Amino acid sequence: MRLRRIAASALVLVVLVVGGAYLAGGGPGGGGGEPGAYEVVRGLDDFFTPQVLRVAPGTAVEFENGGRNQHTVTSDDGLFDSGVLAPGDELEVEFSEPGVFAFTCTLHGSPGGIGMTGVVVVGDVPLPARLGAAFGVGPGRETPPAGPGVTIRVPGDAPSIQEAVSDAEPGDLVLVAPGVYHESVLVRTPFLTIRGEDRDATILDGEFKRANGIAVFEADGVAVENLTARHFELNGFYWAGVNGYRGSYLTAYANGDYGLYAFDSAWGRLEHSWASGHPDSGFYIGQCQPCHAVIDDVIAAENALGYSGTNAGGDLALVNSEWRDNMAGIVPNTLDSEELAPQADVLIAGNHVHDNDRLDVPAKTYPYAAYGIGILVSGGRDDRVEGNLVEDHPTYGIAVQPIIDANFWTSGGNTVSGNVVRRSGEADLALGGPSGGRDCFAANSHSTSLPPALESVGGCGSPFGRLGGGGLDVTIGSLLTRYIDTFDGDYPHGDWHTWPAPPSQPGMPDAATAPAAPAIPEAAVPGAYAVRSVGSIEPDPPGSDTSREVTILAIPLDNTPWGLLLGLYGYVFPLVLWAAWVAIALWDLVRREDLASRRRLAWMALVIAVPAVGPVLYLWLGGSAIDRAARLMLVVGGAVVYLALLVIAVLLGAG
Repeated sequence: MRLRRIAASALVLVVLVVGGAYLAGGGPGGGGGEPGAYEVVRGLDDFFTPQVLRVAPGTAVEFENGGRNQHTVTSDDGLFDSGVLAPGDELEVEFSEPGVFAFTCTLHGSPGGIGMTGVVVVGDVPLPARLGAAFGVGPGRETPPAGPGVTIRVPGDAPSIQEAVSDAEPGDLVLVAPGVYHESVLVRTPFLTIRGEDRDATILDGEFKRANGIAVFEADGVAVENLTARHFELNGFYWAGVNGYRGSYLTAYANGDYGLYAFDSAWGRLEHSWASGHPDSGFYIGQCQPCHAVIDDVIAAENALGYSGTNAGGDLALVNSEWRDNMAGIVPNTLDSEELAPQADVLIAGNHVHDNDRLDVPAKTYPYAAYGIGILVSGGRDDRVEGNLVEDHPTYGIAVQPIIDANFWTSGGNTVSGNVVRRSGEADLALGGPSGGRDCFAANSHSTSLPPALESVGGCGSPFGRLGGGGLDVTIGSLLTRYIDTFDGDYPHGDWHTWPAPPSQPGMPDAATAPAAPAIPEAAVPGAYAVRSVGSIEPDPPGSDTSREVTILAIPLDNTPWGLLLGLYGYVFPLVLWAAWVAIALWDLVRREDLASRRRLAWMALVIAVPAVGPVLYLWLGGSAIDRAARLMLVVGGAVVYLALLVIAVLLGAG
């Protein structure tokens, strides 16, 4: 384990210090092969790109799972089928004859252009009208019904939920009696309301062989209420490609991916719901900008992540909810496996985030990297984390960090303010570096931070608060080293198949008699919300057992010994080294008699005006009279010593 951490730290240092620009450019290009002879279709989460591919006869097409979820590539006419592809797996198909070949991920779509689908057009043939409509050539969004529809009762009027949904018209209410329903429901009719009469007793059961409980594909305005979904291979409740959605009084537990999942959708609301026992996240909103959505009054417990939101933001709020006993709590993030990167502009406020330190919960590999963090903004931009109570986390209470995927995504413009953060193992507040700048922390009640005195050097009101920075020690010491620990698959986690049922949950009032309430965009969803104050979350006064950092020269006196070492070498030492470079460069310039005044002043301006790079350029290229070996030791040796001591400090803290 010690050697693995050393290797992890070394790898991260190389990537961040040497390869940042390379990663930002995306690395080597893909889609190889000669044009017309070899093409690539990537399955991301949850769409194919390109969705329509035109090729010449004789072209080989490689279907690659470039996402983080499992996918299939299944021909609608049965000519080819990949089976389930794990991330990184591929299927190669050669298309010899002209024609139109539609394909589907059967886990996230259905044949006929529903959900995650695509088409290969071979030769100079037209795209059929039915497929053209499916891929965006057909009619636009549905309009809401003029009035309420009829009520279809299950099993009274239809023997199954699927038959009732298939028979329904926009505006209808599908009302489901208590019972266990062994089915997966596909919804293609817009503006339906699907409701259980009893939240705990109206149960969809996937029997560990069906993909999704209720999947709403490209049907706007569908509301799902007062139901439980369990034992599905992927998701309990799933909306994809919709404009208007709502999930209320829902329980999802022991499903193989997400509990409540909205993808590539806008104008939504998830409320009064519970999710537990999921190896990805309990609640997920992804690939939307702007999302126009809210998650309000939910509980996420015993999942790998309470909330994960990839590339989602813009009028998106996570408020007034409880996130507890997960591997990690709230994790908005940027990834290249979905479109619309980077993640940006989410409000996280009025939440109680606590005890996210479980190692026995179901988990895929990547959530383990965020273990023990209450709120983690990972490569996000312009997010606001305000007025939350965050307590009892072994790593960080609230952290803002960069993330590496196909590209290197820094954080930027995030504001962390007015939170009560206490009893965190490594630090209550943390800013990982390198950041993209404009991240700031202010008015938080906390005891420790990394880098030290974060609210002073990264305060929203300070002159330096919006500059780039952050602690490289934060990035190395937590998220990325644990991520590398998962490369061999050896990380602690539980099994979602055996996860127990949650306690009884409060049901929807008047479920049997309330009228249908479709999720009409703007008119009905996302709807209004009021953020509760941090003082109202629990009876104890905010910060009652929390003290502010006491520092000398920006080093907290109440930190651990290794934290003090991290502060010295992760924060103070670089400033001292930079000051030494500037002072020595200026001293050498003043005493040199071989330089004309204009050239001397130009070098002085460069040394003073350009942080770090200016003095280094002068000492390396400016013809300094200082002995070459001494200059080499000062510039290169100083940086190497800093990095070596930083790695040692991180290893001491992680050991």
